[in-house]
Amino acid sequence: MKKIGSLLVILLTAAAGFWIGVALTRQPARVVETGRMESCLLIYRDYRSHGDQKLLAAELEKLALNPRDFQEIIDRFIFYRSRKSSMEQAMQLLKAFKMGADIDTASVYSISGLASEPFRLDAEILAVFENKPELVKKAFEG
Repeated sequence: MKKIGSLLVILLTAAAGFWIGVALTRQPARVVETGRMESCLLIYRDYRSHGDQKLLAAELEKLALNPRDFQEIIDRFIFYRSRKSSMEQAMQLLKAFKMGADIDTASVYSISGLASEPFRLDAEILAVFENKPELVKKAFEG
């Protein structure tokens, strides 16, 4: 009986140690903010209707974006809209990214004011596709 009690204590200690180790070493989940990308889509939609360069520049200044960064963001939205298979694969990466996985990319384009974490820009863009597909549709289809 004493051996069973000792074995039980050892197993419980090992299980508790394993659980604590997993809890302490797990990557923290990431929060992907989409506000800036949503604003970019709204600005793009408005720009398509009025075509005013000065108004576009003023709106981009409010977001602390330069025209090149804005163009890169819109190009990435277009890329994912036009390539459904790429988007499906990228959505799988987005899930892993949100769970805390580190994702290596061949190249990273950093946007001013955005964390320079690899895949962060794409994660924010893909999160808009995931959370507000109607906004993407309105921005590009008018």
